[in-house]
Amino acid sequence: MSKTNAAGRLSFAVLLVSQLAATAGFMFVIPFMPLYVQRLGVESAGAAAAWAGLLNTATAVTMALAAPLWGRLADRVGPKAMLLRAAFAGAVVVGLMGLVTAPWQLLLLRLLQGSLTGTVAAATLLASATAPEGRASSRLGALQMVIFLAAAAGPFWGGLFADLVGIRASFGVTAALLFVSGVLVLIGVGDAERKREERAEGEGSAGRLPLRGLLPVLVALFVVHASITGVVPALPGFLSSLVQDGAPVARRAGELLGAGALAAALGSAFGARLAKRFGALPVILAALLLAGLASLPQAGAATLTQLWALRLASGFFLGAVIPVANLAVRSSVPEGRQGAAFGASASVTSAAFGLGPLGGGVLAAWLGFGASLLAPGVMLLVAAAVVAVLSVASSWRGRYVRLLKLVLGHLVTR
Repeated sequence: MSKTNAAGRLSFAVLLVSQLAATAGFMFVIPFMPLYVQRLGVESAGAAAAWAGLLNTATAVTMALAAPLWGRLADRVGPKAMLLRAAFAGAVVVGLMGLVTAPWQLLLLRLLQGSLTGTVAAATLLASATAPEGRASSRLGALQMVIFLAAAAGPFWGGLFADLVGIRASFGVTAALLFVSGVLVLIGVGDAERKREERAEGEGSAGRLPLRGLLPVLVALFVVHASITGVVPALPGFLSSLVQDGAPVARRAGELLGAGALAAALGSAFGARLAKRFGALPVILAALLLAGLASLPQAGAATLTQLWALRLASGFFLGAVIPVANLAVRSSVPEGRQGAAFGASASVTSAAFGLGPLGGGVLAAWLGFGASLLAPGVMLLVAAAVVAVLSVASSWRGRYVRLLKLVLGHLVTR
């Protein structure tokens, strides 16, 4: 038994390293995408920014459409195969991006990237499916912490590397990181073999996903990811009104976003621990409420210190939601339907990644930069209320169904 446990811990450690490489790789190319578009022939900086937004949205849209299909396939062939597909396909597609000669070619590859990749969703499913009894929350928390750390480090190192050796070479680095990630999974990570027979038995009776159980969690995931990404377009402009020391606004914005990701990483580990003691939904509700309360005052921050404190607090609580929500997804469906459930959550998350920056940019253009910082706080508080109502409604519905069955059974026996 000890050897089995040691092998399982080693396999999970390799999975964490692989996702550190994969997520950092995908984030590696984010900082210089507008510059790359300009080098492909789009001379206007404004048009290049619009192209960069379109490229990000294109990936999010196709990933949202493809994620449920990959999730259902994972229930049949196992989550490890899906993670290998995402890593190796990403290596090929992102590597080709460094060879394009026109923006439309880059757009096609970004559409293809969204259709074929999705390492975070696949790794989350694999971590959930292979977790020992009682260890799912801690493993999902550790995985999400690593993902946040990679998301913080990837853009920083990507921008630095692009300045040193050029943008096209950076796509090669991303491809290499994804390839290494795939190799690590291939040789060092086990699949959920011990549960495959159970999945096969459940496939015949599998129907629609239990929407009532999943809906509160999907609402939380959408709002959290939209809140994280929605402030990105407006943050540099808002900072320009606070920075008085002549420091580059872009650098300050990058530092603030990176620090927020680090705070979210700590929140992920903390939220996962709380979920083991209090359950998933209470932690999700509390974290949404506290994140909303920390987000609302950001639009009125008068100093950089105030904004830093509020951003770190909101990032911590936002990070706490995600692994706990993944745990709730895991527990809301039977064993043979977890792939489909995580596919649905990945679809919702991808939609948030596409709509969040778009909404934040529109609000900043119409109502000012402060509106983009105010909106996440409102959304988070509304989401907390919605999750509470849906959870209570689902609980009362279960009681009414049990009561109705009891009454009908009594009448039948009479």
